[in-house]
Amino acid sequence: TGGDYWYTDLFYLDYLYDDTGGDYWYNNTGWTDRKPYCERFGITCDDFDNIIEIRLRNNNLTGVAAFDSLLLLELKILDLAENKLSGYVIPGATLLLRSLVHIDISDNEFIGHADMSFSSATLYANFSHNKFTSVSFKSFNAAYETMQVVDLSNNAIDQDASDVLRNLPSKIERLNLNNNFISGAFPSPFPSFENMRHFTMANNKINGPLPDFPRSTPRVRTLDLSNQTQIDSGGLTGTISADFSNLDDLLVLNLASNRLTYISSDLGGLDKLNVFDISSNALNQLIPSELVKLADTLDILDLSANNLKRKIPSQFANFIERNTSVHLGEN
Repeated sequence: TGGDYWYTDLFYLDYLYDDTGGDYWYNNTGWTDRKPYCERFGITCDDFDNIIEIRLRNNNLTGVAAFDSLLLLELKILDLAENKLSGYVIPGATLLLRSLVHIDISDNEFIGHADMSFSSATLYANFSHNKFTSVSFKSFNAAYETMQVVDLSNNAIDQDASDVLRNLPSKIERLNLNNNFISGAFPSPFPSFENMRHFTMANNKINGPLPDFPRSTPRVRTLDLSNQTQIDSGGLTGTISADFSNLDDLLVLNLASNRLTYISSDLGGLDKLNVFDISSNALNQLIPSELVKLADTLDILDLSANNLKRKIPSQFANFIERNTSVHLGEN
């Protein structure tokens, strides 16, 4: 007869099937003949017949997935990515999923506001490649202390950067906000995220000073804030100071297409760096010869499209020996 919630689980699954065009799913094995729900395609149950996983990725689900009807109290993984689901995700609806660890609704057609409110169990949320226009985090939300990964890239988020980043989970490790319409300056001072490993907000419209990332994200590995000059007033300003050399774990530093004016020679001390792209900025200085210290690890060095002095340090021959891709044109 199933676990404690078997009737609710069955009701929701039948509702999900009917409202998302189940007869036209690519795979609806066990659904069309209403088999016991633990035997249906995409469903995983525990030993007590509680549904713990729903995996229906790329299965031609259409229509509206009503998360406010989810009462699957033991559900840990919800993967509805790469379908044709649409409509609004009702704010707070995911709070009902008290055991949810992983939610992926990417590559659909959801619209409106993305409310990042989850239970304390939730570690991963992928809402990318949809049509969300705004997002909010809440410091009093249970997931504020637990969430590790948030992907909101490739949406239509049109907010001020300070609003987007307000109340970001304190222990977040990976945040992807690439390819949106986020504008304005970063909050000052920039909040501290000791656990941040990957921070990417490329292809937006952010302006104002480059934050003090060595202080706020000391363990970051990927920092990509490239292509902020989509509007005349866009682009990060200031310098890449000597303090950036303290980012000991940094692998990728991409600040291309901004309005930065200076890079410190101390960046040659970033001995793990694989990619350094600061093309299409406003650098007006000699090329720091100290950057040759990066030859042992660097795969890509792009200083093109700036106002750098034309003299190329002779030491840069070391990059050629290692087959590093070096771009110095348009200076």
